Amino acid sequence: MKTRIFLSIVAIFFAFTSVSAKDIKSVTLKVEKMVCELHEAKVTNMLRFEKGVKEIKTDVPARTVVIKYDAEKTTPEKLIKSFDKVKCTAVLAPNTNEKEKK
Repeated sequence: MKTRIFLSIVAIFFAFTSVSAKDIKSVTLKVEKMVCELHEAKVTNMLRFEKGVKEIKTDVPARTVVIKYDAEKTTPEKLIKSFDKVKCTAVLAPNTNEKEKK
């Protein structure tokens, strides 16, 4: 009896995890005004509150931001537009394609 209950719980767990698989993508943005740690902090703090953002990696010398996001909740266009909040301009980095990860 206990084995059946345990197997039922495991089966339900796997059913929920397969249904809730997210469409996680990554985009690299070029941010020309990100020249020091202060600008980096402003960008990072702003992006933390954007819907769907999962991970943020910044590179101040290269002036780039790599953002992993849930494609069901946001788009690269919305992320680029969010830089207006910190008075910065972001553009897609050259030779960068969005990468999917499931």
